[in-house]
Amino acid sequence: MTDETANPVPAHPPNAYWSPVVHRLTPYVPGEQPKLSHLVKLNTNENPYGPSPKVLDAIRAELSDALRLYPDPNAERLKQAIADYHAVAPTEVFVGNGSDEVLALAFQALLHHPAPLLFPDITYSFYPVYCGLYSIDFVTVPLAGDFTLRITDYARPNG
Repeated sequence: MTDETANPVPAHPPNAYWSPVVHRLTPYVPGEQPKLSHLVKLNTNENPYGPSPKVLDAIRAELSDALRLYPDPNAERLKQAIADYHAVAPTEVFVGNGSDEVLALAFQALLHHPAPLLFPDITYSFYPVYCGLYSIDFVTVPLAGDFTLRITDYARPNG
């Protein structure tokens, strides 16, 4: 058997099957990790101290045969616990698999309008990505010289 028959080259590269929307996206480039141990990076929600020992104990306590099953897709017990803690109805609680998923669902469900979405030019880097994925027009608005938002820049008709 030759190398060519052992590992045939696919007729089409895998990305040939991707949506045209995906081809237009700019890949996310993670920020550089600090090389100095006394610096704490805060812009990516990273924790320099690791999880609390109590969190690790709680995770270990839940490690069981139940992990082989899919969890409740509606997270009813979690919603109820959060609702009870905050004294709201479970229908007022939305949970997701991390903030990126929650933001993606919010963009899909709430932000497709005739007028473009406005957000600051210095902001969360996934906002333009979500807009590109979900065909949402957007305009970035420059921050003031002192990095504050000028409310008047956002006082536009929203369609």
